[in-house]
Amino acid sequence: MSDQDCCESVRAESLMRIYHYLDGELTTTEIKEISVHLEKCPACHDEYEIEALLKELVRRSCSREQAPLGLREKIRRRIAVEQRTWQNGPART
Repeated sequence: MSDQDCCESVRAESLMRIYHYLDGELTTTEIKEISVHLEKCPACHDEYEIEALLKELVRRSCSREQAPLGLREKIRRRIAVEQRTWQNGPART
């Protein structure tokens, strides 16, 4: 498999892993894997740079204000529901 094929097959997964990487949600092994991939793949590295910059801009823009407690709790509950749905896979018809 060529580097191009490898990158294409991993691109969607890499984007999700980039988000998890930026949020510090990966295992040590996963961090090493994504770091190696980012060093070898300019397209994914560029995506990482964009996402890191966006995350920093959002952090700076939103760090002074907090959402009301009720809204934060509602968001957390919704995220938990989505995570359970995602972990259980698509609904079977």
